[in-house]
Amino acid sequence: MSTMTSDTAYDYVIVGGGSAGCVLANRLSADPTVSVLLLEAGPDAEPFWVRTPAGVGNVFFDQRINWKFSTEPEPNLAGRQLYWPRGKILGGSSAINGMVYVRGFAYDYDRWSALGNEGWSSEEVLPYFKRSETNDHGESQYRGGNGPLRVSYPDRQHRTTEAFVQAGAKLGLMRQGDIAAETQDGVGFLQHTIGDGKRSSTARAYLGPARQRKNLTITGGAVVSRVQLRERRAVGVEYRRNGSIFLAQARRQVILSAGAIGSPHLLMLSGIGDPAQLAGQGIRVEHPLPGVGANLQDHLAVNAGYEVHRGASLNQSLSGWQKFLHGAGYLLRGKGPLAVGASHAVAFVRSNVAMEVPDIQLSFRPLSFAFDSKNKLKMHPFAGVQFASAMLRPRSRGRIELRSSDPTAAPAIIANYLSDPDDERVMIATLHWIRRIASMPPLGDLVVREDLPGSNVKTDEQILEFVRRNSQTLYHPVGTCRMGHDSLAVVDAKLRVHGVEGLRVVDASVMPEIVSGNTNAPTIMIAEKAADMILDDAR
Repeated sequence: MSTMTSDTAYDYVIVGGGSAGCVLANRLSADPTVSVLLLEAGPDAEPFWVRTPAGVGNVFFDQRINWKFSTEPEPNLAGRQLYWPRGKILGGSSAINGMVYVRGFAYDYDRWSALGNEGWSSEEVLPYFKRSETNDHGESQYRGGNGPLRVSYPDRQHRTTEAFVQAGAKLGLMRQGDIAAETQDGVGFLQHTIGDGKRSSTARAYLGPARQRKNLTITGGAVVSRVQLRERRAVGVEYRRNGSIFLAQARRQVILSAGAIGSPHLLMLSGIGDPAQLAGQGIRVEHPLPGVGANLQDHLAVNAGYEVHRGASLNQSLSGWQKFLHGAGYLLRGKGPLAVGASHAVAFVRSNVAMEVPDIQLSFRPLSFAFDSKNKLKMHPFAGVQFASAMLRPRSRGRIELRSSDPTAAPAIIANYLSDPDDERVMIATLHWIRRIASMPPLGDLVVREDLPGSNVKTDEQILEFVRRNSQTLYHPVGTCRMGHDSLAVVDAKLRVHGVEGLRVVDASVMPEIVSGNTNAPTIMIAEKAADMILDDAR
């Protein structure tokens, strides 16, 4: 590999063009007096199956735009290695995710604030959620009406989705007209980051309007290998592109937005982390920060499926000749089954009546599918529906570890699922809740049989064994560069790396505790707030 040192300097160098990085690139470059470089390891592109909402299954295993990580063998999940897809494309995981728009509870952010992170209470972060979005129902006390991110409901709801919501309400759950407004507590239809039938990734939403700015440089295919430090100050980054090594200098700040896996990995490669781990890979310690890579949290999920009466599922519409008919309709009008996400409704419920706020998320799909041996998505041959259930506030903690000093080698992901016994109790409760809703009319009237886990899984012990052998991640890793002020915190409340000048981390890794729901909207909020803090520092 040839070496080329670039003398080009920018005010801000952003590493990672994902859910956070695209937001920062837009907001910081809005000031024409500063220069911004955005580096993304994946391509600067938006393929058809990325912008098409129903194309999630086609990008789930695509190594061209997906990092395709896997955990280490998980001892509490029968030694399985769980697949962790992460976006490797401009837009990051917002370009390959399920597009669900959920913010988390006010409780989550008030907890962040109570942990000593000034400025992160629910009242203080709400304006940034609002600023980020244009909600199709317009602006309100809780929703934004003039932001870059499009947030919408499907143009119509399937009757089985309505049956799910009604069943939840009959079980005493509060029916919510807007599940992402004042509270998520209850049951209601989901909204998605979709606008005019197209996925509203952060690349489309935030970079689309900013691309023509002369002070913004976007470079795809750029794999950053380390942050350059000088006397404990970040002065630039080294990256590889097309067989050459480049140096991008940062006059003001380097901002890591490489995600909960990439950001701690890059800090460690740069000599910032646990001294024992760095020494084990022959990396010189530039600044000891033992919390780098620790505090890993994720939502563990278990799926359940039901066969329903013919006509009560989208399976037939998305199979055979009908899928081509809907495909043509989507190309002509941007509507129909291809224009919506897979999960259409959600219930937030409690594993125990004593819980202050719900700790289980039940997402409902009026369709059912599986991936075959070649990782191709196949609709089930019968009329089916699926539940994806997740434990929202796990007590188990994992970590990201260096596997090698080679920047192209993926780090080790040690998730430690179910290492806390209380997490087992919550996962058992998720399946009990699914079965309660699936048996309650009017949804129960549509059910023919339970396909997964099936009638042979009855006792709590059998449920737990099913969870151990069949659960999957909900793809929400966070917390590995957490904000705080103790010895294991990595960034402060302004997301500045402790002990290193000119270096920030802005992505889901800074969450001290995982939010109670999908993580994409909160990550975008974090970047919106960070942009203000960065601009305030400059002033």
